[in-house]
Amino acid sequence: MPHVSVTRDRRATLTAFDQFVVKLHSRCNLACDYCYVFELRDTGWRGRPRTMPAAVRDRVVHRISEHVRLHGLSRIRVILHGGEPLLAGPAVIDEFAASVRRIVGATSACVELAVQTNGTLLTDAMLEVLLRHDISVGVSLDGDERAHDRHRGRRGTNGGARHGSHAQVAAALARLDTPRHRRLFGGLLCTVDLANPPGETYEALVAHHPPSVDFLLPHGTWDSPPSGAGGTRAPYGDWLCEVFDRWED
Repeated sequence: MPHVSVTRDRRATLTAFDQFVVKLHSRCNLACDYCYVFELRDTGWRGRPRTMPAAVRDRVVHRISEHVRLHGLSRIRVILHGGEPLLAGPAVIDEFAASVRRIVGATSACVELAVQTNGTLLTDAMLEVLLRHDISVGVSLDGDERAHDRHRGRRGTNGGARHGSHAQVAAALARLDTPRHRRLFGGLLCTVDLANPPGETYEALVAHHPPSVDFLLPHGTWDSPPSGAGGTRAPYGDWLCEVFDRWED
């Protein structure tokens, strides 16, 4: 994402990109039914390697470093993404993060590392790797067990029922909330579902003591808007307003 500065007459000017989303792994271990990449219309992932090859990872790091030097950036943010980035495994994440710290860090820019994960692979061993490189962790959670598991889970075998992931994510958040790992906790990402009561959803999220919560509208296009988005009412706005009021109170 670009860094934007505001001039004295309040016009925004683009200087240079200072956030980089690196998709270390192109697959996911969940089958969330609202996922545009794996469950809806984007099938480009089928022809890509599962894990970003080592040569590509090395090139990515050097290109980021070149960009930082060219634009004289003082701070950047590198976000590990996917798919599910933790599927790349502790060794790949360890190697990539160390490379970013070493090569991009040599530019004297402050480097922030983050990962956005579904939380199911956030084991003690993985947390130790993230801790070693001071990688902030954002976790996707859609509310309580019923709300979360309605969409976020594994597809059953032979057309069987979907298996929810809430229990695994809750256990991972408990590990993240310990004194040793707490400083890594970047926050929660919640996809809004109008079927989930906003107040109950908010309370379920803050029960995990996140430093922040981001609410994400479900994917939609003009041709295929998200459920409930038609008509003259603003159901998503109403939902978010109720969450805001609960937070403000």
